Amino acid sequence: MRYHILESGSKGNATIIRSKNTIIAIDNGLSNKVFLTKLAEIGVSLTDIDAVLITHGHRDHIAGLNVFPFNLFYATKETFNLIQEFNSKFLDMQIETNHVVNYYQEIKIKDLKITIIPTSHDAQGSIGFIIEDDEEKLVYITDTGFIYEKVLKYMQNAKYYILESNHDVKMLLNTNRPQSLKDRILGDKGHLSNEDCAMYLSETIGPKTREIVFAHISEEANKEEAVLNAFLKIMEKRGVSLEHVLFRCSSQKNTVSGGELKEENINA
Repeated sequence: MRYHILESGSKGNATIIRSKNTIIAIDNGLSNKVFLTKLAEIGVSLTDIDAVLITHGHRDHIAGLNVFPFNLFYATKETFNLIQEFNSKFLDMQIETNHVVNYYQEIKIKDLKITIIPTSHDAQGSIGFIIEDDEEKLVYITDTGFIYEKVLKYMQNAKYYILESNHDVKMLLNTNRPQSLKDRILGDKGHLSNEDCAMYLSETIGPKTREIVFAHISEEANKEEAVLNAFLKIMEKRGVSLEHVLFRCSSQKNTVSGGELKEENINA
């Protein structure tokens, strides 16, 4: 499996996941020009994409969906409704029944098994994904105020984690943002702090874990140094070994890629 986080943050989100025979997109809040340019940079064309998984209906995750055919979308009913309200292109299109997903449902897209997991965010029907092929597991969770206890069981010992580490609490409180926005971000339907993210990872990473990417990092209320320091501090405190784990931050501008799938094996 290989992943490409094209952009991650409040300005726009888009990720590509590749297996030997399958290419899926997760969200697209980027402009068509930026998205297609970034796709070309990783050697993928729009017609290569087998499915588009959509986490929720906020603008930074759905603004660029008009670049795709509607019949590629997989989302909850609530998110489909928000997509159609947001983009008139999709308003009268028929939603394919088997593309409407529910919490803890497993769907199959070619050689990938995807488990739909609930997130807690201020967008109805918000979800994350556990993505597996025959050998590897990837966890993708952003935009959530906390992670449900049941979801933690699905997250155990994945090879790859793409997990939100949105804000440093002190930095957030010191911003000039309205108190109502600060309360929203800090609440149960907001975003994970650096410490939240690190604590969840300390409970889920295992011997198979090789790569962690911290995602949806706030440009105003966080810094890469703060993300990594919180993570390392909590891992050390909880006695979690990171000997074989690569960890880094995603970017609002630059593509961050990882995984071990050799290019020559893709679509072989």
